Amino acid sequence: MSSTKSRIKSLAGDTMIYGSFTIIGRFLTFLLTPLYTNYLSKQEFGDITNIFALIAIINVVFSFGMEPAFMRFFKSDNFENNKKVFTHSYFSIVGLAATTIVILLVFGDFFSPMVTDLPDRNYIFLMALLISLFDAMVMVPYALLRMTRRAKRFAYTRFFLIIIAVTLNIVLVVVFKTGAKGVLISQVITNLIGVFIFLPEIFKYFSWKIDLKLFKEMMLFGFPTVPASLSAILLQVVDRPILKSLVSVNEFANYSLGFRLGITMMLTVAVFEYAWKPFYLNHREDKDAKELFAKVLNYFTLAAGFVFMITVCYMDIIARMPFVGGRFVNPAYYEGMFIIPIILFGYFFNGIYANLAAGFHIEKQTKYLPISIGIAAVSKIILNYTLVPVFGYQGAAWATLFSYVIAAGVIYYFLQRIYPIKYNWIAVGKVMAITAAFYWINTLVPSNLTIMMKFFFKTLIMIAYCGGLVAFKIISINDITRIKTMFSRNKKLS
Repeated sequence: MSSTKSRIKSLAGDTMIYGSFTIIGRFLTFLLTPLYTNYLSKQEFGDITNIFALIAIINVVFSFGMEPAFMRFFKSDNFENNKKVFTHSYFSIVGLAATTIVILLVFGDFFSPMVTDLPDRNYIFLMALLISLFDAMVMVPYALLRMTRRAKRFAYTRFFLIIIAVTLNIVLVVVFKTGAKGVLISQVITNLIGVFIFLPEIFKYFSWKIDLKLFKEMMLFGFPTVPASLSAILLQVVDRPILKSLVSVNEFANYSLGFRLGITMMLTVAVFEYAWKPFYLNHREDKDAKELFAKVLNYFTLAAGFVFMITVCYMDIIARMPFVGGRFVNPAYYEGMFIIPIILFGYFFNGIYANLAAGFHIEKQTKYLPISIGIAAVSKIILNYTLVPVFGYQGAAWATLFSYVIAAGVIYYFLQRIYPIKYNWIAVGKVMAITAAFYWINTLVPSNLTIMMKFFFKTLIMIAYCGGLVAFKIISINDITRIKTMFSRNKKLS
């Protein structure tokens, strides 16, 4: 029993390290928003958004399931086996990436116009391919750090590279005004530095010996995981390339900005997920586990409602504050901010999905998770092609929301057959209703007020919102204390 507890403690500690640095890194990346909106044209900003979405999809294809295969066949006490597993995974991923990139470069004149219409599009296309190649070269080394439980090395490396990327963006985009090329060059240099950082691991584990039997076993394990991984990444980013082909440059840039400013709920869900997994693993055998997990959903909804209100009340003020190059958000993008509430709501359902997924991990029935994600991803593609021609980029935002609702709905359907939990949907609905009511009140604040007057009225709304939650007995002091107690346990584990 003590051994089990110690392993759970170790998991929680690693999770907190991964989570903390990931969240800080995402926030630093978010601070690039004013640089992009003030120093890039709308076409450049939109194309950069689309390029990184395409890179994310390509990376899943390059992985070809060999990254999870490496983790599955890795043995902590067998270095020779691990060298072979590392070699097969690394050679497969990098070999596929390099071969594909060479083919794409040979036919660059055909493919580059599909990626961007910017001047020097062949150069931009080359930079995007190099980013993908260098990403491929560090996939397995990052997995190696996870399997050897070097969480700090993993987190510090990623954080260091983010600092490098942000610094290079400031220098190239702001100082030298290199535009979209500067953004891509920054990422190429950053990724190349990442490759050099991992050279000791690569040289240590890579060999030229091939075990065909082991390689075949790894392929048979890894290839079936590709559809699930691809569905997950498509659910996140497939709207960008679709939307770019259906709307104007101006509309696509506005959508990209609105989506980027929805980071508050994305970070809320990320924080929840990092704390949630060790929490339910630690409490899965409690007598009141299911009741406890149901209450967690209530608490998450409360936290999400608060984040939603904070964002919709104050993001408009933040966007108009002075910053490098002008304001935090270039006024030319203000129109795109109206989709922020839709994006926030979509991420909220992503958080519900994360909550519901716990039962499948507890019962070791994770095969249902890719089914729900796959259905949601296909739905998102269909919804984008259906809604965007009618509603423009707002249709893409609604498609994102509906796809996350579908993912949560499908996983809930399966959950009641695998690990039934009686959630208090009435309490969840009350929070959503009160949040919606105060959001409507927030929309009544005149847009022509000064920033200080807006801040004053929106702060009153936030105070009234919190008072409303207490008045309708949705939250109490005991609830707040319980929330702090529940998750402080996980912090102590780290």
